[in-house]
Order: sequence, then C-alpha cells, then structure tokens
Amino acid sequence: MVNYNDPATIAQDYARFTKSIFSTEAVVKFWHLMDGIYVWEFVSNLNYEWDVIRGHRPYRWTIWVYSLARVTTLLAVILNIVGFNNTTEINCQAWATFLALFSYIAFVSSTFLIVLRVIAIWNKAKTIFAVAMGIWIADNGIFIYGVSRLRAVWSPGANACTLFNVDSTTPAIIGSLVSDLALLFIMLIGLLRLRREAGDAFALGRTLWKQGLIWLLFATVAEVPSTVFLILNLNSALNLIGQDASMIIVTIAATRLYRSLTNIYSPDM
Repeated sequence: MVNYNDPATIAQDYARFTKSIFSTEAVVKFWHLMDGIYVWEFVSNLNYEWDVIRGHRPYRWTIWVYSLARVTTLLAVILNIVGFNNTTEINCQAWATFLALFSYIAFVSSTFLIVLRVIAIWNKAKTIFAVAMGIWIADNGIFIYGVSRLRAVWSPGANACTLFNVDSTTPAIIGSLVSDLALLFIMLIGLLRLRREAGDAFALGRTLWKQGLIWLLFATVAEVPSTVFLILNLNSALNLIGQDASMIIVTIAATRLYRSLTNIYSPDM
C-alpha cells in the first residue's frame, strides 16, 4: 500500500504536478486549464469596470469588492503558474505567503458579494442581514487561521516549491462549503418568497436563472472535491488538487452573479 506521507512520494507527486504546461500529467493540464479560463474570464469582462469608470453604468461602492475579488484571483493565478512552473530556486515561503494572502482575499471578497446578493433579495431584512454577515465573519476567522499556518520550502528533488501544512486549510475549505450551502438555502427561500409575492407560475424559473442561483450552486458543488481530498489528507501535494479550481469557480460565480443583479432589488448594492 502506498504511504502517501512518505517524503519520496510527496516529492514524486510534486515533480509530476509541477512540470511545464506541455506536460502530459492530467493534474497539471487541469490546473493550467482553470488558470487559462480565469484569465479569459478576467479579460473578457473588463468592459464592465470600464463602463463604470466612463459613467455608462451607475457607480456603486460594491464595485470595489467586485474588482478586489477579480484582481486578487488573477494575482493568485499568476503566482500559481509561476510557482509551479519555475525551475529556479526562489523564496518559497514568501511565494506561499502571498499565494495564500491573495487566495484568501479572493475567497472572502467573492463570498461577500454573494452575501450582499442574499441581503438584497431579502430586501435588507435585519434578521437575514445578521445571519448572512455572521456566516461571512465566521468564514473569515477560519480562513485566517488556515492560511496563516501554510509553509513552503524549496525541494531539490521536485525542483519546485513544496507546500506543507496544507491540511491546516481543511477547516477553511469545509467552512466555506458549509457557508455557501447555507447562503444557497437562504437565497432559495428568498426566491420562493418572491415567487409567492409575484403570483406568477413561471416567476421562479426565470428568477433562478436571472439572479444567478445556478452560479452559486455551481460554486458550491465545485468546493466538494477539494474538501474530500483535504478530509482524506493523503499528502500535501494531493491536498492542493482542487483548491485552485475552487477559488476560480467561486470568483467567476460570484462576479457573474454580481453583474446579473447590479440593477435589481437595491440601487446601492
């Protein structure tokens, strides 16, 4: 039976995962595929921010949260590409610290956009506001604990940075999944309430699509693989498989949700 915590196994996994973009390794191709998708998503939607700057769209303070989520995800993607494809020794701890920082900001700012949408759908009801913000604040605390313990050193065997204590992010990833499920449930209840008030038999289906509930569901499901790997905790390399994809999908879902709801429910959100 494979000893997944054996240093030789970890080095071998990292060696496989950190080859060039032309590697035949499926995981490397998947990482680069997701990074490429996000770069395309970022560039293709720059016109949204540009329209706000030009005054073609109404300015809302939440545009800063939206842009922060997009930019920090892009920075994390760039660091991911550089760190896992670089063959020259670098300061791995500095790289890991900034990667964790940008990933953390990307996750919490994207989640905050979802929280704002939930509050807007419920017309700023005080109870929902308190519950949604409480979920977000709790998520923040768990994330800070997890990313602050992440460590990395240069591995001559893998010829790349090797991350340690990746399992310390397990509470953060599980917490993110649970919080997204809770927000998904609260949003669904809010949309059902809107359907009853509208009295339209087809209102729910149209609202679900227009309000981007499908994106939130997609983001929540995307966190399941990385959660499973972290719970299994086979080794640090395998723990990383789904985390990059989860961050990217959550950001895409949250920002698309934001764009689809900009002019609905609340003029200041």
